[in-house]
Amino acid sequence: MPIKRVLIIHGWGSNSKEHWFLEEKNRLETKGFAVSVPDMPDSQTPKKDAWLKVIEEFSPDENSILIGHSLGGTAILRYLEKAGRKVGASIIVAAPVRKLGSGFEAIENFLEPNFVWEKIKEKCGCFAIFNQTEDPYVALEHGRDLAGYLGGELVVVEGTNHFDTIDFNLLEKFIF
Repeated sequence: MPIKRVLIIHGWGSNSKEHWFLEEKNRLETKGFAVSVPDMPDSQTPKKDAWLKVIEEFSPDENSILIGHSLGGTAILRYLEKAGRKVGASIIVAAPVRKLGSGFEAIENFLEPNFVWEKIKEKCGCFAIFNQTEDPYVALEHGRDLAGYLGGELVVVEGTNHFDTIDFNLLEKFIF
């Protein structure tokens, strides 16, 4: 069996060294995974095409797991819409799937046009969707909608920190 590869994509205004990304990279590497956590281009003023290029360069396949936090999850959904081949699994953590309103205009290019859910579904083996009960940025309804559109498992976690921290055991339940 090939070594599984994991790509972890951070969110808007973030980088690879924040939150839980490098700790998860280290945890997975000790278990034999090949893990990439790139710094996405122009994180403060992100452009969808530039972020999708980073995912394309990773060259995901059926032995790959894509993990996206916040806008990173939205970028994964956009990548899957256009992907040439199927990805093993995607874990989408607190990702917006529609406009968030005033103050979030910088990420609207990721949210337009509407997603093509059938294309996304056919390009990924399975989905896990994580959302918090009281996320200050991405309401739980985004996760509920996403689980409905994709037939993925919704994991609802008590919390208000937009997954600045994460329960690694819960996350890794969907990796192994």
